[in-house]
Amino acid sequence: MAPRTQATVRKASESDLAVGLICADRDGNRIRIDHVDRDSGTLSYHFLNDELRVQEGIQERSIEQFLADGWYIAAPGKSL
Repeated sequence: MAPRTQATVRKASESDLAVGLICADRDGNRIRIDHVDRDSGTLSYHFLNDELRVQEGIQERSIEQFLADGWYIAAPGKSL
């Protein structure tokens, strides 16, 4: 029987959201989460360029809207 392996990339969930987390969308656009406020249900993030440097100004979304947009994260020790 083959051993079970953890998926390399998976869809982000609310419990994953933390400052510094890097996420990507289906097109490969990457963001870094800058602030998570669970009390107000919002988060803010920056888009990143290929060198993982800030590309645009801060974007703010509700956590619900952010998750509905379908952002993905890498498994621990893996990269996007």
